[in-house]
Amino acid sequence: MKMQVGKPGTIRIGFVANILVACLVLSLTALAQSTDDLSTVIAKMNAKAAAFQNVQADFEWETYTSVVKEKDLQTGKSYFRRHGGDLDAKLDVTDPTPKQLLYKDGVVSFYEPKVNRITRRPVGKNKADVDAAMSLGFGGRGDDLLKAYDVKWMGWEDLDGVRTAKLELVNKNPQKAFTRAIIWLDPERDIALQQQFFTASGDYRLIRYHKIKYNGKISDGDFKLRTHGSPEIITQ
Repeated sequence: MKMQVGKPGTIRIGFVANILVACLVLSLTALAQSTDDLSTVIAKMNAKAAAFQNVQADFEWETYTSVVKEKDLQTGKSYFRRHGGDLDAKLDVTDPTPKQLLYKDGVVSFYEPKVNRITRRPVGKNKADVDAAMSLGFGGRGDDLLKAYDVKWMGWEDLDGVRTAKLELVNKNPQKAFTRAIIWLDPERDIALQQQFFTASGDYRLIRYHKIKYNGKISDGDFKLRTHGSPEIITQ
């Protein structure tokens, strides 16, 4: 019996066609899976947002300045809480230079103990934007995330033993403080374990959170500046 063998060119074309079909099927399967995963995370954020009250965590804040190609690292403690529709946030930097940043009642206050000075800046009509940026990954609803950003699924990633959803966010308003962000979100608590913000100039801020306390005991004193003496106050 003779085996029929087609022309070599026909064999090669058929083989390549099969490979292309297989790749297309795999790509469509991966796309469907990523869409399902993103939808699941968005739904989980919607469900968990109402349960969010506060979070405390140690943080590492890495700032990269592209012009001089230098990185600066600051560490300290962070506090976030929601009451009604408002968000309060405080960053207490302990190293290398102590300072405090407080966002409360639509005002950003920055305290520098070394010179004993408080600089205050009301956010005014930008309050909604500041709230959205400050709460990114802290009790926000998934639907609100989709309204403000083009959201891209980047997969699951383990951070400190927690399975996080890695999301890329492209700001729909290019005039905002950052053009793009990546967040590593724990959907079960609707909180971020890591955030990275990028600017158009190529600078970025990478913030990592550790020793997280979710919906724990928190006081009004945690959302006040700890000053000494009578600090100079500057309002901008």
